[in-house]
Amino acid sequence: MNYDNALKLEENRLTALLPNYSGQHLLQLGGCNLLSLVKSPILHKTYISHLFPPNLLNYSCLQSTYTDLPFASDSINFVLLPHTLEFDKKNAKLILNEAWRILTPNGHLMLLGINPFSLWGLYRLFSFRSSSACDGYFYSIQTICQWIHYLGGQISHIESFLFRPPFTSNPGRWLFSKLLWLEKLSPWLFPYLGGIYLIIAQKQVKGLNKLGLIWQFPQILTDKTALAPNARGVHFV
Repeated sequence: MNYDNALKLEENRLTALLPNYSGQHLLQLGGCNLLSLVKSPILHKTYISHLFPPNLLNYSCLQSTYTDLPFASDSINFVLLPHTLEFDKKNAKLILNEAWRILTPNGHLMLLGINPFSLWGLYRLFSFRSSSACDGYFYSIQTICQWIHYLGGQISHIESFLFRPPFTSNPGRWLFSKLLWLEKLSPWLFPYLGGIYLIIAQKQVKGLNKLGLIWQFPQILTDKTALAPNARGVHFV
């Protein structure tokens, strides 16, 4: 699969979107070193890795587990999860919940994932080859949105891109470049079938009226997944 082109498309989308979000603190949780982060107006940027953190210029790099982040609740304005949930199926909900805990009221969470309902998802399903980018578990757009709704969040933006097939051979890479027109036409015809999806959600806050707080409850659960409150907020169990 042509992952260099996929990463380039991701960088292009982040470069276009990140300047729209401001604040004091930005956190990238896992993933590779994204050069597009320099386009963010947020000055303080932190990178968290569960492995030894890389040496990133102008970023604070920390080593931590994703399910127990070293930040206070409601302290980070923007959280970026670039394919973070895909490589820890057992703790995916806990990771999302922890990222939501540290997000400030009205803060934003941006999530990138490989779409299982795409040519890239089908390639992984029927491929006998093993690669680091294919070994993860791919969550659908609907699943991620449901998890965010359970936390009381509001989805503010959804898109998908990378509609070209995942060619691997040298002639295939040449053909990949010739099919650039698919990236322009497919969003109008098949908006949610791109190989990579991007979801942006906002953490809603409780409103105020003359009588006090107006509590905003999350949507009613439609499956057996339960939410349990604890000292750090609502968590999946």
